[in-house]
Amino acid sequence: MTDQTPKLTEQEAFIPPYYMLILALAGLLVALAVLVTQPTFTVVGWGALGIGGLALVAWVLMAPDQAKAVITGRTARFGGTSLVVTAVFIVALIAIYALIRAQGWRADLTERDTFSLTEESRQAIAGIGADPNLPSVKLLAFYGAAQAGRRDQDTLLFDDYAETSAGKISYEFVDPERNPQLTELYKVTSNGQIAVVALNEAGEPDVENAELVSFFSQDGLTNAILRVAAQGDFRAYFLNVDGGLGLTDSSVSGMSLLNDSLINSYDWKTQQVSLFELMGEQSEIKLNDPAADGEVLVIPGGNKPLSDDEMAFIASYVGQGGSLVIFASPSLQVSATDGGEASLSANQPLALTENMSNFLYENFGLRFRNDLVLDPTLSLQSPLRPVAVDFSSTHYITRNFVAKQSGIVFDLPHSIEIAPTLPENVTVDELARSSDASFSKADIQAIINSTNIEQLETDPKGPFVLAAAAENTATGARVVLFGSASVPSNNFALGSGLVNLEASFSSLVWATRFNDFFGTVNIQSAANAQDVPVFATDQELRNINLMTLIVLPFGVLAIGFIVWWNNRERARTL
Repeated sequence: MTDQTPKLTEQEAFIPPYYMLILALAGLLVALAVLVTQPTFTVVGWGALGIGGLALVAWVLMAPDQAKAVITGRTARFGGTSLVVTAVFIVALIAIYALIRAQGWRADLTERDTFSLTEESRQAIAGIGADPNLPSVKLLAFYGAAQAGRRDQDTLLFDDYAETSAGKISYEFVDPERNPQLTELYKVTSNGQIAVVALNEAGEPDVENAELVSFFSQDGLTNAILRVAAQGDFRAYFLNVDGGLGLTDSSVSGMSLLNDSLINSYDWKTQQVSLFELMGEQSEIKLNDPAADGEVLVIPGGNKPLSDDEMAFIASYVGQGGSLVIFASPSLQVSATDGGEASLSANQPLALTENMSNFLYENFGLRFRNDLVLDPTLSLQSPLRPVAVDFSSTHYITRNFVAKQSGIVFDLPHSIEIAPTLPENVTVDELARSSDASFSKADIQAIINSTNIEQLETDPKGPFVLAAAAENTATGARVVLFGSASVPSNNFALGSGLVNLEASFSSLVWATRFNDFFGTVNIQSAANAQDVPVFATDQELRNINLMTLIVLPFGVLAIGFIVWWNNRERARTL
């Protein structure tokens, strides 16, 4: 019978020693997790570290031969040096990382503008920090839970903004779902949008003039910061003249919409003043004020001539580099009778008086004609309201208008005459023209007597210039003429396809060089070399196709065949 008694000389351990190694490794991993995830090394970490150490000691006691082999065995002899070098390398990396983090050093090796400022942005933002007159700016990043990864990424860039601006730029992450009131206040419509808002001296945000960056890019964010921080002083003085439009009048004949846009959207200073106020010795308004970044004098219609002294005052202002915008009242006035019928009467426009016409023609080579432009084909409700759809595509005022799709309504307009020979240093641009089917009538009294507006063979035929701009490059003076006082009125400000309000606003922007002011605070980073597209000629494309589709694949096959053939011949000789 076979002896079934086990040999007790080589008893196995109740717990295998490698269990202790697994327990030691688990304790070390838990301690490492606590170190990384917790602000302080808690008792859980110390407990895990202690358990790991005890488990390692237990393994040494349970398997001394294995422990000795680790130190003196073949693995230690041949891999010990590598282990020591690796440990020293890891310790050195940790020490270097700790030093860099403590010093706040940063180097962006991505060659992108995702994690740090470009050179152009850095210079612009540093300028904000160096100017004590500019306000502080706050970035409100509306990131929800789904943007957690982007939040961590953008934090690095926002930190760079804050540091470069010397603390003038701060940022805050806002969860739109948890703060719906703030989201609605800044008109945020989707996650990922960033609101850029200036802070006043009390630290309160200027919500009305905040900028909303919908599609994140560093240039877009930097330009939004510059626009919000820009504190330009721009002034528009509207003359209070008889028969002129009211600046704050909210009726169809007023200019309240234009005024609200200037004040609320662009922080302009607007005021309706009389020439008596401007010309007074004690006047608080000083035209051509060097403290202002831009000024413009606006004549919104008017049906009484200016005195020679008043005209001389305006001429002196413009002669010193001032800017003037004129909206001409019509020579024909339409009013309703008691019976509700239309009544026509003659009108004496301020813009067509002799002293004004001579000033414009002698100094800028253009003036209003005493006529009435009509258009039977391209007009709004009546030929007396022609619509201009032919614009200058190069001038700032009209270059953004789409020809044949955008229109400016001119109610009872005058045409503008441009001199065949312009004064020295003067340039003139035709901004808007009537259609080819338009015609003009110079005998206003005949229209009143007969009320006949049909085209006659003797009537001049269009197109006619209805808006023009002139500039004296030597003095810097700028003048803009519109053939109708209805252009800036509320009546045609919001019509579908109409750009009356935009044309009026753009004329003031150009006259004051407001567009140049914002051009100086607009940056565009240079394109990364790796982002520049590579262009190839047709011959280069054919060469690339030849190499990739024929030479390389069939060349590899040919080399393989040669190797196989040589091995085959060598095998035969053996």
